[in-house]
Amino acid sequence: MKVPQPRLTRTMTVSSPAFTDGGPIPARFTCQGEGLSPALTWAGAPAAAVELALVVSDPDAPHGTFLHWLVTGIAPRDGRLPEGAAPTGSRELPNSARTPGWFAPCPPSGTHRYIFAVHAVDRRLRGESSQHVLDEIADHTIAWGSLTGLVRAR
Repeated sequence: MKVPQPRLTRTMTVSSPAFTDGGPIPARFTCQGEGLSPALTWAGAPAAAVELALVVSDPDAPHGTFLHWLVTGIAPRDGRLPEGAAPTGSRELPNSARTPGWFAPCPPSGTHRYIFAVHAVDRRLRGESSQHVLDEIADHTIAWGSLTGLVRAR
C-alpha cells in the first residue's frame, strides 16, 4: 500500500498511554499478546477540518509498507480512542491483510516501526478501496501528527 507522506509540518500531537514516541509497543498489543489496538489521544485538529483519519502502517515490512489500520469518519476535534476499539461512528477499511479493522503488529524479523498517523482532511473521504482513501488523504490533509512505536520479532 502507498500511505500518505504529508509535505506539511506536523502540527497535531498523537500520543498513547501504552508507549512513548520511538519506544517499544507492549507485547499485549501485538500478535504475541492479546493483539488489541492501543489507546490513542490526539490534539491540534484545525477548525477547517471536515474529518480525521487514522492510518497505521509498517514501513519496514518485507514486501513494502503494510497497512495495519485505516479509520475514517473520525470527528474533527481533539479526541481519544480507548484500547481495542474504533471511534464511534467511524469507518474501518481493509488493511493489507484485506480485513477491516486493526491488524496487530507481528514482524517476521528484526525491529519494525509502526506509525500511527492522524490526518485532518478538508473534505469527506468517500473512496471505496483502501488505496483510494489513502490517495484522498494524501491530497486533502491540512494538518497531521504521528506517533511511532517499535516491535521486535520474537
